[in-house]
Amino acid sequence: MSFRSIKYFIKEGVKSFALNGLMSMASVVTVSLCLVLFGVYLLFSMNLNYAASQVEAGYEIQLYIEETADSDDIQAVKSALMSIENVNSIEFVSKGEALKEWNEKFGGDAEFLEGLEDDNPLRDSFKVSFKDLSLTEETISQIEKIKMVAKVTNNQVVVDKLVGITTNVQKVSFWLMVFFAVISVFIISNTIRITVFARRREVNIMKFVGATDWFISCPFVIEGIIIGFIGALTAMLIVSQAYGYFISEVGLVIEENINIYDLSSVFWVLFGSLIGMGVVLGASGSGVSLRKHLYV
Repeated sequence: MSFRSIKYFIKEGVKSFALNGLMSMASVVTVSLCLVLFGVYLLFSMNLNYAASQVEAGYEIQLYIEETADSDDIQAVKSALMSIENVNSIEFVSKGEALKEWNEKFGGDAEFLEGLEDDNPLRDSFKVSFKDLSLTEETISQIEKIKMVAKVTNNQVVVDKLVGITTNVQKVSFWLMVFFAVISVFIISNTIRITVFARRREVNIMKFVGATDWFISCPFVIEGIIIGFIGALTAMLIVSQAYGYFISEVGLVIEENINIYDLSSVFWVLFGSLIGMGVVLGASGSGVSLRKHLYV
């Protein structure tokens, strides 16, 4: 394809976009709204996954060592834990440290712990975090087989909820993207359909003199891409400003409990996703309309 042809296609696409006037702008506005919803959900999904990963990273089990274990046994348990693939981090808690934690936890009500320093009934233990919580049961089974491990405590209900949330977010993300894509393609295809109908006489003449289908189609495809691109830029502006405002007004309150992404961390992901989706959907919408109303 020559540069002259490309220039002609772009010129015709821009011309067609301008001639459609209000219809083109209505399509841009509607596509923008769809992409704004997609952008908001994308940010929500990213932050929810980020929050889930923080909770997962903070989740840990505690395993207790047999009372008869000596320092060599404890080191052997530590080495065995480190050899398990799904183990992320290990923290040793001596029975002295455990007693100190109990005293701090109960504060002024810790009178019942007095005198236990000389005859500490607690056990040495390890706090262990996992890389993948979906493998919790399997990993705990491996840990329980380690020699000198007396007991393993974990909250399986928390694990199941975390895994369930992550899985559901991934499923909902996929179906919402499909939903937004279908709406956008439908809107853009209707705009291109009107353009094709308005220029049907010109199209028929071009086909009569031997113009190929792709030559006739390119300006319409470019018009769809323009609609998608402008709609994506508009959506990017709205979503980024709204997210920046959200962080400044609400983010500090949320971050007292859990961290969320700042705008600079998600800007290029959001920009690329919206622009890419806008352009692809613009071209797809044109293709759908042309297939139905041009290739006859």
